[in-house]
Amino acid sequence: MPSHTLIQDGRAHDAARFSEPADLSALESNETIDVLHIANDTDLETLASALGRIETILIDFPAYTDGRGFSLAKQLRTRYGYDGLLVADGPLIPDQYAFALQCGFSAVRLDDETLKRHTIGDWQAALDDFDLTYQRGYAIKAGPATSIFDARLTALDERKAADPFFGHSAELTLRKSIKKYQGDIVLATSMGVDSAVLLHMVSRIDASLPVIFLDTGKHFRETLAYRDELVERFGLTNFRNITPVAAELAAEDPDGTLNQSSPDSCCDLRKVRPLDSVINGFGARITGRKRYQTPERANMAILEEGGPQAKVNPLAYWTAKDITKYMRQHDLPPHPLLALGYLSIGCQPCTTRVTAGEDPRAGRWRHSEKTECGIHMVDGKWVSTETKATFEAF
Repeated sequence: MPSHTLIQDGRAHDAARFSEPADLSALESNETIDVLHIANDTDLETLASALGRIETILIDFPAYTDGRGFSLAKQLRTRYGYDGLLVADGPLIPDQYAFALQCGFSAVRLDDETLKRHTIGDWQAALDDFDLTYQRGYAIKAGPATSIFDARLTALDERKAADPFFGHSAELTLRKSIKKYQGDIVLATSMGVDSAVLLHMVSRIDASLPVIFLDTGKHFRETLAYRDELVERFGLTNFRNITPVAAELAAEDPDGTLNQSSPDSCCDLRKVRPLDSVINGFGARITGRKRYQTPERANMAILEEGGPQAKVNPLAYWTAKDITKYMRQHDLPPHPLLALGYLSIGCQPCTTRVTAGEDPRAGRWRHSEKTECGIHMVDGKWVSTETKATFEAF
């Protein structure tokens, strides 16, 4: 039998676990099905009730000219709500890769003969060559639904001119930005409730990308444990744990209670200064900001240039539901405090639980007029609306 290779996120992976997939007869039992192989003319109603126990579905493509598998994938994602791994199995060509992702496929499985005709490099290049959305798709459903066939309605040309990454998936955005700012881009993470998403994506694209975590000395123990778990689990080889300057702490907050008398000064000492001293040395920064979070971010571009530091927002068009779905699909561990009612997590003295119906950030600096930690502010004021919008969850 020919060997196979799995192409996922533009990279080659071992496909050994797919070598002996189950067929439809496995649906007769109530056991969990690791990998199910279906033909491209399968009636999806026959497996609808079992989808919750099927971890991976291989959809057969007898030839690259037979597109029925794309329709099955789209229906599985949108009509049946399947959130497991979907793999296109057959002799597809790189030109179809982006379309497969748009229809809901997670990866493609190729045999050796197919890879002789189109190398791994061809598949990687395909992600860069086909970066427009031709129709409403599954993979970027949280983003803009545009059509290049009706520029009068979508103003696609103008949007692409203003934001070169407009319409890109989060993974493609990361891949392109890492390539564009090679060696001069950094991801700053708060190790908050959704930080695992970007860290996971980055680890699969370039585990050596600089990742910065600001250890203020006031974090929850759970946050620090979560940090260690994610770094080890994702194999991040260029993780940097930065801390406030010890001499400044001794001079300005010797007993560690500055947060009680002057929370703004505490944030400046423990967050703003140490972060700025490191992160401003990079030409571009990856953020986890999303359009739905605040009114200032409602029109935020995926790629923001023009200032002293470019900002890349791969999750700009994502919703809270998209975050949850990605976490579940990839079995990512949640922040341990999330289950205890902490929806936005900062330093322990200034963070409380959030009750039902409250804004997720209501627990930050509760009973205070303070709403921001001060990052991206100058002399206590936002430089501009655009600068205000760069606030992250520190």
